[in-house]
Amino acid sequence: MFGRLLAANGFKRLNGLLLLTVLLPDGSPGTIRADATDVLGVVTPAGPGVVLDAAGLRELHRLVAGLRGANRWRPRAGARK
Repeated sequence: MFGRLLAANGFKRLNGLLLLTVLLPDGSPGTIRADATDVLGVVTPAGPGVVLDAAGLRELHRLVAGLRGANRWRPRAGARK
């Protein structure tokens, strides 16, 4: 049914899930999750879609690798082995 325009005739809830009741092309009733449609409007993400670009990801990897190297246990000078 992707891309098909169906007549909607109401909403109902089932186990807390909001469903849209529709009329299918063969005339029978059907339900579909309301969040799988655009009936409630287009939802835009609250924040940016991409937090790090490729360069940012490489820089993060470099920083984490540096921290891992700095946190390795090393015997102190003069410590017994």
